[in-house]
Amino acid sequence: MVDRRYRFSPSRIVDTADRYVGAAEDHGVIMNRAGSYAGREVEIEGRELRSFGSCSYLGLELRPELRQGVREAVDRYGTQMPFSRAYLENALYEELEAGLSAMTGRPALVGASTTLAHFAALPVLVRDGDAVIIDQFAHASLHSATSLLHDTQVEMLRHQRFDQLEARLHALSSTHRRVWYVGDGVYSMRGDLARFADLRTLLERHPALHLYIDDAHATSWYGTHGRGGALSELGGHERVVVALSLNKAFAAAGGALLLPDRKLLKRIRRCGGPMLFSGPIQPPMLGAAVASARLHLDPSFPSLQAELGSLIERANRALSGTGVPLASTDATPIFMVPCEAPEIAFDVVRRLRTLGFYACPSTFPAVPVNQPGVRFTVTRHNTAEDVDDFVEALTTAFYEANEPATVPRSREVHALRDEAAASVR
Repeated sequence: MVDRRYRFSPSRIVDTADRYVGAAEDHGVIMNRAGSYAGREVEIEGRELRSFGSCSYLGLELRPELRQGVREAVDRYGTQMPFSRAYLENALYEELEAGLSAMTGRPALVGASTTLAHFAALPVLVRDGDAVIIDQFAHASLHSATSLLHDTQVEMLRHQRFDQLEARLHALSSTHRRVWYVGDGVYSMRGDLARFADLRTLLERHPALHLYIDDAHATSWYGTHGRGGALSELGGHERVVVALSLNKAFAAAGGALLLPDRKLLKRIRRCGGPMLFSGPIQPPMLGAAVASARLHLDPSFPSLQAELGSLIERANRALSGTGVPLASTDATPIFMVPCEAPEIAFDVVRRLRTLGFYACPSTFPAVPVNQPGVRFTVTRHNTAEDVDDFVEALTTAFYEANEPATVPRSREVHALRDEAAASVR
C-alpha cells in the first residue's frame, strides 16, 4: 500500500503517456476514423472489418426503440436544452431517473457522464476524517476523481489484494471515521470481475468500510434488468454507492449514481460540482436513454443478456485450446491478451486487420507500463461464426507476431520501457 499523493510525478507521467500514445498512433492502430459503422462491421481506411472492439455489449445502439426515442425527444425539445440544469432541467431527466430506479431498486441520480458523476459524488461522499483506498486498476476516471480529495489520505491497493485491504482497514479504522474502497465492478482493461464475495465479507467485518464501485462495464449485460454486478451481488447494502454508465451497453449517454437514500442523492445533486455547472445531456440522447431504460424493464430483456452470455462462453471455450494467454477468463465480454512489448501488441492488431478484424491495442496509460496487450470485446453484434473466425485469426496473428524474427529487441524499446517504469515508481 502506498500513499498515492507522493508516488507520481504528473509531468513525467504526461511525457511517458505522450510517448506511448504517440507510438501507437505512429503505428496506425489508434486515432483511426470510422467511415461507416453497422454494429457487426466498422469501416476503416476503406475496408470493412468485423468489429471486436466495441463496448456496446448488447448491441442496443441500432435498436428501433432507441432511434424512436431520439426522434420523439428532438421533436419535443429540439437538439439542445440551452439552460444550466441547476436552473431548468429537461423533464426527461425525471423519467430517466424513475426508470433507472425501477431497474436497480435504488434512488438514481443521472450525470452528464460516468466520469462527471464520480467528480460530483466523491468530494461529497468523502468527509473530513475519512480515508480512501483505490484499486490500482480502477478506471482512470476514478483516479482522477480521487485526486480532487486534497486533504484526504488516499492509498493505492495492488489489484484486488484484499488481504492487504483488510490489513489497512484494521490500521486506518482506528484513526479514521470511515474508509472508502474505490474500484470497478468489471475492470475495463483486463476484463476481470470484482471479487464481490470477498467485498461482502469485508463489509460484514468492518463497520468503517464503505464501497464506491464503478460498474460502467457491467451495466446492462449483468444482473436483473441490467443493474450490474455490484448491485446484484452486494444487494442494497447501505454502505455501497454504485455508478453505472448510460453509454457502452446502455447505448445512450450519461452516467448514473445509485445511492442508498434520497437524502444523500439530494446532497450530491445540490453540492456536487458537475451536477451544477457541467452541461446537461442533450434531448436526443436523453430520449435514447429513456427508451433504453424501458427496454431494460421489458420481459424480453433477459433473452438479450443470454445471447451475449452464450457468445462469451463460446469465445472462452475456443480460446482455451489455442495457448493464447488471457489476463482473465472471467465470463465478461472483455478479453485481454498480454504481450511482451507494446510493439508486439501493435503488430497483432495490424495482422488482425489484414485478416479482416478490428481489435484494440492497450498500453500505458490505460494499463501499467509493463502490461501491454491486445484488448478485444464480444458483443451481440457478433455471430457465433464471427467468434470462431476471430479466435482463429487471433491465434495466427499472436504466434506470428511473437516469432523471434518479428519480436522487437531494439535499445529504443528497452529505453522507453525503463523510462516509463521509472516514472511511476
